[in-house]
Amino acid sequence: MEIEISNKISSRCWIEVDLDVIRENALSLRSFLKSDTGIIAVVKSNAYEHGINEVGAILSDIVDMFAVSSLQEAVVLREAGVENPVLFFSNPLNEDDLDLIFQYDILPVINDISFLEIFENKARQLGVRKAVDIKIDTGMSRLGIAWDEKSNLLNCLNKIEYLDIHGCFTHFAHAEDIQFTRLQSERFQDITNLLKDNGYDFKCHAANSSTTLRMPSVWFDYVRPGLILYGIYPDLGVKNRISLKQAFSFKTRLMQVKDVKKGSFIGYCCTYKAPSDMKIGIIPVGYNQGIPWSFSNKGLVLLRGKRVPILGRVSMDQIIINLREIESPKIAEEVVITGIQGTEEIKIEELAELSNTIPYEIICGLGKVQNKIYLKKDNLLSQGG
Repeated sequence: MEIEISNKISSRCWIEVDLDVIRENALSLRSFLKSDTGIIAVVKSNAYEHGINEVGAILSDIVDMFAVSSLQEAVVLREAGVENPVLFFSNPLNEDDLDLIFQYDILPVINDISFLEIFENKARQLGVRKAVDIKIDTGMSRLGIAWDEKSNLLNCLNKIEYLDIHGCFTHFAHAEDIQFTRLQSERFQDITNLLKDNGYDFKCHAANSSTTLRMPSVWFDYVRPGLILYGIYPDLGVKNRISLKQAFSFKTRLMQVKDVKKGSFIGYCCTYKAPSDMKIGIIPVGYNQGIPWSFSNKGLVLLRGKRVPILGRVSMDQIIINLREIESPKIAEEVVITGIQGTEEIKIEELAELSNTIPYEIICGLGKVQNKIYLKKDNLLSQGG
């Protein structure tokens, strides 16, 4: 049996992404940096769930490069017409991956010395020269060539004929720890100085969003902002460094309004007991849509520009809210989980702090909702579903 889905079905939750705001944030960052410091825009995880195609298009004339964590995202950018260099952070897993990297002119990363030979052989086979970036592990113990393997790296590079070293970079493990970040920076500069002293010419980059705002000393040739491009601060300690606007809003609608008697239990496990007769509302979102379960009995949403408490446990697809302060609430009224409504705003950072997690996890969770509306110059640009 075939089921016909009407295109008139009301959206129960959706994301709005303001592309003009993302562009404004990138321009603000440009003004914040030195004039000769480049920007590698990190657009991994579907541009932090803002939409990689849309973000790529809006930033291509502002940033120098893009960076992704999956090969699929790199190909998507190329097929969307992005001509900027695209840095692929991860490793090819098979011959098909290698073919795509060369076919789409993607800038690969050498995360292990063994990959020098792999890319060298492929470039020789095709009869072309291939630009690569080298990642140095200076203390993260994740991807990258260990900083104390510098002599081995240099010896291997001296045997390479078909690869051009475009860049060399590292990643800071704990940006809030200035002392450890400086140690990582010293290790990084030790190995890059060795390579340059031996005739290699390349660009350096290390600073993520947090270190970009904290430590101009580690800007090097490029910075690699991610979260701040979208108007989200990685931590509250850098909030006063640059003015940003959040581009992402998550919205839903009031699904039901009902009255409950004093003493009634609300939600799973009876964790909330009505202190008096009260009016409650149900909204059709829950942890299936990325709302953290930890918001149970302590989260807030916006309704009519007012902060409205969450009551009881967050369910898979439903949340109960307190309508005590809302006069004559109506079905289908807009409710904001994060974003602006009236003069009030609930930001991603606030949700992260409330949930005892990081902003990255909140945005990645909420952003999985497929219904996205893109705004540009006060007009609806496109809609994804």
